[in-house]
Amino acid sequence: MRSILILGATGSIGSTCIKAITEKKLDFKINGLVSFADPKTAMLAKDFSCPYLLMNGKKDEDLYAFLDSNRADIVLNAIAGSAGLKASLSVINLKMDLALANKESIVLGGSFLFSEADRNGVKIIPVDSEHSCLYNLIKAFPDTKELIITASGGPFYDRKDTSGVTIKEALNHPTWKMGKKITIDSATLANKGLEVIEAGFLFGFPASAIKVTVHRQSIVHSIVKVRNGAFYAQLTPPDMTLPIISALSDGNLDLVDIVKPLDFTNLDLTFRSWDKNQFPLLAAAYSCLEKKQGWPIAFNMSNEVAVNAFLSERISYNRISEIVLNVLEKNWEADICCLKDIQDVMKASEEYARKEIS
Repeated sequence: MRSILILGATGSIGSTCIKAITEKKLDFKINGLVSFADPKTAMLAKDFSCPYLLMNGKKDEDLYAFLDSNRADIVLNAIAGSAGLKASLSVINLKMDLALANKESIVLGGSFLFSEADRNGVKIIPVDSEHSCLYNLIKAFPDTKELIITASGGPFYDRKDTSGVTIKEALNHPTWKMGKKITIDSATLANKGLEVIEAGFLFGFPASAIKVTVHRQSIVHSIVKVRNGAFYAQLTPPDMTLPIISALSDGNLDLVDIVKPLDFTNLDLTFRSWDKNQFPLLAAAYSCLEKKQGWPIAFNMSNEVAVNAFLSERISYNRISEIVLNVLEKNWEADICCLKDIQDVMKASEEYARKEIS
């Protein structure tokens, strides 16, 4: 039986994980649950006879101590946003493998995060549906030369005028049910930008070898192009169960019928381009990956501040992109060698974004 810890146990990823383990009677032992302020965590912990930690008001040291006292074969980090970085580093420094649903850890941590993983002899296994797909395809086809990440296009792919977009409209994602922040990011395609940066660091590919195509059905999760020119893809219904459980098992469990099979008797698959003028944040993400240094950090933090401002009705929808692009005009050249270097850029870019809002 494979032991796991779940960070962000009551969010969409954590809930999907727990539901899958329960309903499919998967061979996992939950060693502990962590959430930020959800009282449901106590009931979940009772159901699985495991300890839990509510992070509301707690310090990073409390999380580290909890992880240290409830060690597992692998930890699922499903914490939302930049708060997930320190959790990822704690897991790595405690020498536990990391199933990573928190893409911000990679965007913020970059090469430093992977050097820490190498130093501690642990694996970082992606949970994003696109990156889980790429992770497995690259293992199957080591001569992969190009990555193609699919994007649903969000609710506004066919809407050119987004000046009057409401919060309710932006949260109406056509295929996925997710948390508020990632849903807004999917509407602006900032989330796809974060995924481009994530793929660059995860798989060691330059920005020029990573493409994005709009695939409205969200059935093809990613595609690889191999040396001989052939393309290979993974197809499943839009369901996060397989990437979560695949990352947690990492080849150690025999997974059978984790997701509902596709019906190919009536299935349409379409692929379209995306407009750089309509989705400038995705275009900006490519530039950030090319430059690296502090640019991916500034992209992530300014977007996080702007999205929170939109959700709290302090700015309009279109201002999200404007704020991020204005922050990225600053000079983010920086040697990122330690956590403090990352935090310095995080703080500075947050401050610039807040000035833009005010």
